Amino acid sequence: MASEEVIKGIETAALECSLCLHRFTRPKTLTCVHSFCLECLKKWVKERNGVLSCPICREVCQIPEGGLQNLKNNIFISGLLDYVTTLEQKTAPTCNLCSTEACFVCLDCDELYCTPCNNYHKKMKMSQHHCNVTMKEYAAIDPLERLASKSVLCSEHNMQFHFYCDSCETPVCVGCMLIEHPQSHHNIVKIKTAFESFSIRSQSLIKTADERLGSLQSIANELKKKEALEMSTYKKRQVTITEEADKAHQLIDQYKTEQLQDLESTYQHNLKLLNVHVSDVELAIAKLSSMQGIIARTLIHSPNHAMALKSSSDVSKRIDDHLKQNVITDDMQKPNVSKYNSTRLEVFVKSTDISKITFEDMYSFRIKCITRDSKGAAVYKKDVKVKCFRINQSKPLTNVNTNNCMSVDVTDKNDGHYIIDNRDPFTSTTLICLIINGSDVLFKTVNFDSRGVSKESAFTLI
Repeated sequence: MASEEVIKGIETAALECSLCLHRFTRPKTLTCVHSFCLECLKKWVKERNGVLSCPICREVCQIPEGGLQNLKNNIFISGLLDYVTTLEQKTAPTCNLCSTEACFVCLDCDELYCTPCNNYHKKMKMSQHHCNVTMKEYAAIDPLERLASKSVLCSEHNMQFHFYCDSCETPVCVGCMLIEHPQSHHNIVKIKTAFESFSIRSQSLIKTADERLGSLQSIANELKKKEALEMSTYKKRQVTITEEADKAHQLIDQYKTEQLQDLESTYQHNLKLLNVHVSDVELAIAKLSSMQGIIARTLIHSPNHAMALKSSSDVSKRIDDHLKQNVITDDMQKPNVSKYNSTRLEVFVKSTDISKITFEDMYSFRIKCITRDSKGAAVYKKDVKVKCFRINQSKPLTNVNTNNCMSVDVTDKNDGHYIIDNRDPFTSTTLICLIINGSDVLFKTVNFDSRGVSKESAFTLI
């Protein structure tokens, strides 16, 4: 039970890969010190088009020559894996040399031997002073003590790390001290001494890191609050824009209805007048043609001249009367067909000084509507109309004809400028400006707060 608890504790703390969430296999360490399974790293890099970035901290790491397999092995995790694997073994352990059942354990080499191989191991000069215990004695040792006393061998000299080079910050064996890390040029201390110093420094680092983590967490919490506030403001503004657009569309729909009604009325009036003219002319044609036919087809061809002359006086007089009647008017000769302006407001949108609003004070302002000709010269268009409506923001708009939506008088200066003078100040008010050119409308809203400070929207072609 003790072994199972130790295994469970170690696996939770250090043996689980954060990519596959399983026990490490061939753990590799990145330059940021985070470790992952070799196969997990290969999949990770492939999914990111050959870029090696740490899955935890996102630091980009250089892939060594020869590929990911040449990344540093995590010796600490590998040692824990070996230790846990030993604890989990259910079958009798075998000798590392001859594969027969093991009877002894060399605590210095961390190897298992049968009796003959153990005797041979003790006779070797380099291992004659190693501590060898029986399997029963080894099983009686606390698992954590076994892990603590496990030897870590130098891969270069196959000797145990007993010392630490403080200059190079790496464990060294006796062979390393003789060649790569001579004491004359390197500060060499015992492993135990180096670990004690590391533990002291670690406590300070942990404390500082805790303080920084607390500070960062506070910042993260504040940013999340701002994020929530930003989202709330965004949604409120979204609703406001939609409501303002709905109000504007109501007014535009009203304008459209009025214009279409005016158009229909004008059309019906002109059409009725033209029909009367056509009827009058057609009647005159019928009368004159009839009289002309009597003379041309009957009287002048009559064999009885006396009879023809008896009727000729009445017919001639009737024709004279018809010819004297002036049924043809100027309207008939040059019919006035209504011209419906179809010019679009695109000229306004493309002009650099179109439809500017200049506020004189809280009661009046000036709208500038100047178009440009093909040469870029300013041209005043008399058929352009400007209409303004004000909406009281303190009252909900339920119908465009309610008292809180009122038309504002606009004075045309006949030079492209329109003056708006209002007897009430523009405070807590939404002003809607419509620049009308034929069937097209350029639309803009101006919101005034309780102090009369304005905030304009851009002009939009509807």
